[in-house]
Amino acid sequence: MSFSNISAFDNRLFLRLLFFISVCTILFSGSCATIEPGLYDEGPYIVSTYPSTGDFNISRYTDISIRFSEAMDPGTEIGFDLLAQGVKIDGTLRWMDSNTVLLFRPYNPLGVNTFYQCIIKQGQSGGGRHLVGVPYVWMFTTGN
Repeated sequence: MSFSNISAFDNRLFLRLLFFISVCTILFSGSCATIEPGLYDEGPYIVSTYPSTGDFNISRYTDISIRFSEAMDPGTEIGFDLLAQGVKIDGTLRWMDSNTVLLFRPYNPLGVNTFYQCIIKQGQSGGGRHLVGVPYVWMFTTGN
């Protein structure tokens, strides 16, 4: 076995482990696609997402949207990633609705019948308060 084969195996094992950890995080942390208002008084939080956790048969041409509890600072790094099998999907981020909704539009159509993972790692409100409840992870699956 050459070193390149070991590397490829390690890569696949790492991606499977990352997927398993992500699923466990969702199942046991309570990080679903909607959070009750008033739960996080110390800073802004994620109110809802589209697609929501567990959604399936989502259009390959969909935009991903995240609604926040208050206006966010568009000048700070939001820390959003869309992953398919551990590979980051490139696209554009755009603020809407007075900076309370973040919209991610992939550069290319999403894959057919593909499992996607969304992660928000950080963010800051217009008032300088840090986003709470992060990292925030949710998953969905596209259709054909």
